[in-house]
Amino acid sequence: MSHIVVMLYHFTVITATIFDMENRISRRGFLLAGGVVGSAAAVTSRGLDLPSSGGVAPAATALLNRERATALMRRVGLEALLVSAPMNVYYATGATPVMSRFTDINMTAALLPADPKRPIAYLGGGFEFYAGVADAGLNPGVEPYLVGGSLGDPNSRSSPAFPRVGTYQFDAREQRRRALLEQAAPFHDSMPSALGKALRDRTLGSAPIGFDTADAKALLEMSGTRTSLRHADDLMLHVRLVKTAAELELMRKASLNNVEAALATAKSARDEGSLSRIRQRFFAEAARRGNVGVYGNVDLVMDERLDGTLREGQTFMIDFVSHYGFYQGDYGRTVFFGDPDEQMRKATQVGSAAWAEIESRLRPGVRFSEIRRIGNDTVKKLGANFTYAFNPHSVGLQHWDQPRLSLEGKSFDLPLEEGMVLSVDCPLLNAGVNGTTHLEDLVLITSTGSEPLHRQGDHFIVV
Repeated sequence: MSHIVVMLYHFTVITATIFDMENRISRRGFLLAGGVVGSAAAVTSRGLDLPSSGGVAPAATALLNRERATALMRRVGLEALLVSAPMNVYYATGATPVMSRFTDINMTAALLPADPKRPIAYLGGGFEFYAGVADAGLNPGVEPYLVGGSLGDPNSRSSPAFPRVGTYQFDAREQRRRALLEQAAPFHDSMPSALGKALRDRTLGSAPIGFDTADAKALLEMSGTRTSLRHADDLMLHVRLVKTAAELELMRKASLNNVEAALATAKSARDEGSLSRIRQRFFAEAARRGNVGVYGNVDLVMDERLDGTLREGQTFMIDFVSHYGFYQGDYGRTVFFGDPDEQMRKATQVGSAAWAEIESRLRPGVRFSEIRRIGNDTVKKLGANFTYAFNPHSVGLQHWDQPRLSLEGKSFDLPLEEGMVLSVDCPLLNAGVNGTTHLEDLVLITSTGSEPLHRQGDHFIVV
């Protein structure tokens, strides 16, 4: 249980910082603030005739591919899956991560039964639900199990809602938050007992329960379940490979914003004049469009603390990533800072030709190794003495959003599936040349091939 002690310590520090209330949360306090409570009915934005606050659309459409999750869990013989990695919880329930953004300790969890007739359980602290999750709501069919109490109330079964001391009328947001909390009652006094209640409510069978993190495993062990447990950290990545319509809507928005921000940044490169300022410009352009910056690689310099200058005639790469609703856009291009030399112009052309050949041959069943081979064979056929990465990866809630191992736990050569969003990194991997090059687009794998997720435009930019 040493890992739980570490969790308790981190939560104590984080919560005390947020509320400036040091020494008010103990081990038991963590189990309250990070725990769960039972509810007989699903609490979603649809259950109330109240608008979401701040113009945020309610989480009315599930991101989760429940049918695929059920099929994969049954294939590997799991009765259910307990996830606590923040993006897995978000994917399964629609609950926006709040406290997990302040720490690398997992602060919420979700119980996903293999039987689709059994509802998903969201497990989280009452304060996080009240001040964050309730604003957009949970997905339909998700039941909240919340721990009650607050830092100012020692009664762990009381409502986490702030006590009223004024005479002003509650606005729509506060009404919504309190109503959803009321629906989620009664509250539990600890994470383990609440998870135990969620497990009992679902009358699960005797097959093993999978877990995605050490935090999830510890919570299962403390809940008193006698069911065997199985490590399943890659399983949700197998589920997430194939995107739902709701996911694709977010990914198209993320990709559109990301591409527009990247192009605006590239065109301003001469005005910005340095690697650091170009990177900062991208983050600003992404934020202006509603995305959150994740990563900015300029001229193969990835450390955000470092800077560098550009020289006339230099070629440099950009590789920019930002997310919208936690779904990531990913875009790479080559920028000519003035007229490039003949070698760099050719390197850009060869990389473009190889990507065009790869893209024309993408379809379900093609494996990652075949993608690399197509790219390398194209370069050889063109008689070019260049080396490129041609690194395929799925994109979604993270930049590399694919499993590492097969469902059987073995190394494998991942095949493309219809509904995957794919990127193929095509940076130049040669030194001693006048700069760097890159080319990267997002494509959706269809039943017969692929289609761009965003407008692709030119493969290079001249400034």
